[in-house]
Amino acid sequence: MLASISPPRMTRLERLLILTLVIGCVTLFSGAVAQDGYGYGTTATPTANVTPTTEANVTITSPEEGAGVPAGNVTVSVNLTNFTLVEPTGQPNAPGEGHLHYYLDAVVPTNASAPAIPETGGYVVSTNTSYTWENVTAGAHNLSVQVVNNDHTPIIPLVFDTVNVTVGGNVTGNATVVNLTAENIAFDTDTITVPAGANVTVNFDNKDDGVPHNLAVYTDSSAAEKIFVGEIITGPATTNYTFTAPSEPGTYFFRCDVHPQQMTGDLIVE
Repeated sequence: MLASISPPRMTRLERLLILTLVIGCVTLFSGAVAQDGYGYGTTATPTANVTPTTEANVTITSPEEGAGVPAGNVTVSVNLTNFTLVEPTGQPNAPGEGHLHYYLDAVVPTNASAPAIPETGGYVVSTNTSYTWENVTAGAHNLSVQVVNNDHTPIIPLVFDTVNVTVGGNVTGNATVVNLTAENIAFDTDTITVPAGANVTVNFDNKDDGVPHNLAVYTDSSAAEKIFVGEIITGPATTNYTFTAPSEPGTYFFRCDVHPQQMTGDLIVE
């Protein structure tokens, strides 16, 4: 009769070593494999989060390059795309948002790591698509606008526009300035009087939030023959329109093209 041979017993240390190896293998395996929705292992693969973006763009729409404008208040109006103007300024930077810097007779700053503050000339921070420089003296001037981050540093690539104008020069006829406000779907006046042949500047203030308005001048109320049609702006915003009044005295017609029934008036040329 053969004697039974018992397997050697493992010591406590050997059992502990084996347990440690088993736990380590399980941990390594679980870290390299992710479970799919059905419980089967799939290899974990990092995915790139790529969001297409469109570059911002800004263009000065008024005054135009080389324009002659009357001395006094000069309004710069711009068209801004693919960028959101936010309040307040100075908060942490975020892609696609910030504000504008308007410059008068200044070199546009280009240092991406410093606030866009020119060494000379005037500048102002704004979240509006227009700004009026007050009491601009006669002579040659340049007007610029730049898109900047919330912390006032320029966005990269640089986005800006500049026009050169002559204030108080190249203005034919009598220079006449008119203030016109649109509010509650109405003009603040139904009569504008100007000299015959005058170079007319209309400081236009659209106070209706989210509502588009403009100023358009026609020979009569049929609006069949235009004298001047201004750009439509959505309020609250300001701009200035410049046109030459008819040389023949008489009563002409103006309106808002967006609201041709509610917003009308007479342009009296003397």
